Amino acid sequence: MLELTVRLVVSLSLVIGLLLLLAKLGGRRFRGKHDALVRVLHRHQLSRGSTVSVVAVGSRVLVLGATEHQVRVLTELDPEEIAEHEAAVLSLTENVDDDTETVDAPKTAVPAAARATNPLAGSVLSAATWKQALAAATRRSS
Repeated sequence: MLELTVRLVVSLSLVIGLLLLLAKLGGRRFRGKHDALVRVLHRHQLSRGSTVSVVAVGSRVLVLGATEHQVRVLTELDPEEIAEHEAAVLSLTENVDDDTETVDAPKTAVPAAARATNPLAGSVLSAATWKQALAAATRRSS
């Protein structure tokens, strides 16, 4: 029985180690460069075939609507507003990491620029994901 338990723990730790390694290597490959001319700041899927994306192209910030057949520029945003919004979201995410967070605190979506620092953000392996799931489960049960 002890041998079976040891083999199970070793196998599980090997699988989790490989997942962490793949997440780290995969995050580097698909993250993109910070000095790239075109960067996707945020993407939101509206339906199965349509999305709205906020894209930085040089010094301009564009909101693009994309379907399976076309891409349209919906509007152009002020880059200073985006920088202020990202700073506000980063300060909110720092507060989420504290243990003093209350269950009723408002939660906002973290843009891709804020997630770039943690390759596990939003995945099952992220501690923040489990904290949010626990908070949602305890809020529903009470």
